[in-house]
Amino acid sequence: MRHVFRRCAATFALLCGLFPLPEAQAQPVEPGKEGELARFVPPTPGAHACFRRIYDADHLKNHPAQAVAEMEFRIAYYVHEPDPYSPEGQRNYYFEVLARLRDQMKSKPLTAIGECTIADGGREIFCGVDCDGGGVIVRRLDADKVLVDLESMGRLRMTLGCGEDETDTFELSSGEDDKRFLLSRIPDAECPAYDSW
Repeated sequence: MRHVFRRCAATFALLCGLFPLPEAQAQPVEPGKEGELARFVPPTPGAHACFRRIYDADHLKNHPAQAVAEMEFRIAYYVHEPDPYSPEGQRNYYFEVLARLRDQMKSKPLTAIGECTIADGGREIFCGVDCDGGGVIVRRLDADKVLVDLESMGRLRMTLGCGEDETDTFELSSGEDDKRFLLSRIPDAECPAYDSW
């Protein structure tokens, strides 16, 4: 498969005992109906944005129950190649969450990847992982801030990568100090395009 998301989607589908779905069966976003998604990134091919927070030692000391020490949220708008299901090319908003736990700061980050749709009557977005992998609600607070809400969904299934042999998963659950994460936009030079996730 050509893109990382499609490799991950196929892996999760196989883990659930399903066959990989064709692109056209994903959750497309119709042109002109992007709603709140367009506040994150405009519906322009290749548009993407990244938001991150690295919690400092003082914050972690004052929140001893917080497991997450670093989080990054990426979102991108992507137009697929035309196919019989979508002659003009299916349009999707994809996301990736990367997280490091306080006892794993030197290790590879955990990752979750999937699609985003409009939620709560258009006031926020839901970004979910296939195969009942949970998800997060994300709210755009201003041009440079987003709030990633794990508490609303309760969990996010994450892995250490998206290789076809990746079977070990980690459930990032909403805990006492792991409910919501306020992230700030990072410079575009530090934000990889969707094709390189």
